[in-house]
This record gives sequence, structure tokens and C-alpha cells, in this order.
Amino acid sequence: SFWGAKVSPGATAEAETAAGQLLHLSQACLDPAVASGASSRVLVEQNGTSFTIAVLKEGGQECCALDLFIDLKEAKLKVEGKAAVHLTGYFESDDMDEDKDEDEAPAKAKASPKVEAKSSPKAEVKTTPKASPK
Repeated sequence: SFWGAKVSPGATAEAETAAGQLLHLSQACLDPAVASGASSRVLVEQNGTSFTIAVLKEGGQECCALDLFIDLKEAKLKVEGKAAVHLTGYFESDDMDEDKDEDEAPAKAKASPKVEAKSSPKAEVKTTPKASPK
């Protein structure tokens, strides 16, 4: 289901997730009411370490497409800078890979038929003994 949050500078995105749900973070965009030239960074904080995932600047890169799966029970989304950022995405089941594997039974590779290379007709090489010099 769709998820969106407007995150102010210095704030953390808030979201309630059901058990077994991951947030697929799809996009980060500056708030349309941002001051001229303002910029912000979007960070993921996990296990005490922060990772910058987008740097946005008014008049420059104002939106950033993302493709991140985040467990909000283990990680936080934060905004630093001078501008509010709109984060959007959707929730997906945590076991998405397991379901995919069950649906897609591995196709057995068919053995390709053996093809024998046909030999080209060989020209007979006739050897004539060389005359020895007299």
C-alpha cells in the first residue's frame, strides 16, 4: 500500500508498519515551498551508522528516484539540511523473495541434441615422388 511522509529538516520519518512489512522507498523530492537554493540530504540510519541516499537542491536536483527496501523496525529515515523532503513508496511483504521462488519452479535445462560436424569432402592429396637429381 502507498506510503508518503513530509519530513522536516532534522526530523525522522514516521511510519507504522505491520509485522513482516518492508518499506520500498521509491522517491525523495524537495517540498515545493522550499526557499530558493535550499538543499537537504536524505539519510538511512542503521545500527548507529548513517548513509546518505539522496542529496537534493532547489534549482538543481529536486527529486531522486530510489529503489530501496527498508525495515523501519531496524532503520530510520532522516532529513538534514534547510528544506523539507517528501518521501514516497509502498509497503511490501518481507517474504517477497520466498514467494517468488515458490512461484517460479526452475526450468530443467534440456540437453541440446548432439550435432556432429560434417566433414567437408577432402580432396585427395596425390603425392608423386620427386625425381632425384641426376
